[in-house]
Amino acid sequence: MFERYGRYEPEVAEALTEMFVSGTSTHKVGKVAQTLMGVAPSASAVSRLNQTLTEQFETWRERPLLSHYRILYLDGIHFPVRHGTQTDSTIILTALGVDLEANKDVLALRACAPGATKMGGAAFYKTCAVVG
Repeated sequence: MFERYGRYEPEVAEALTEMFVSGTSTHKVGKVAQTLMGVAPSASAVSRLNQTLTEQFETWRERPLLSHYRILYLDGIHFPVRHGTQTDSTIILTALGVDLEANKDVLALRACAPGATKMGGAAFYKTCAVVG
């Protein structure tokens, strides 16, 4: 996203990208960039970053998994998620595998609205069983 601002410290560009990924609004990231670097990211730069992040997530999601895990943890974490002006609680269902050498690997993630947790959870766990 900030490749054209390469003359600035890479740590600044990385921090701004982390702000964006963590849910900070594009407007706020732009204000911080303006303050720190004298320039704000364009709408096309934000769009390119979104596309890059989507591609990276898809690559991660479709990666091959080990054929055997010693332990499988299934859990859900509540996060507030902003949809425009409204904030809702969203549950992120997670599957974490521990291999034979005790290495941990996030196997799957799925966001579910609180009211859809039962159905979403069942589909998530079924997907984990098929994939694993």
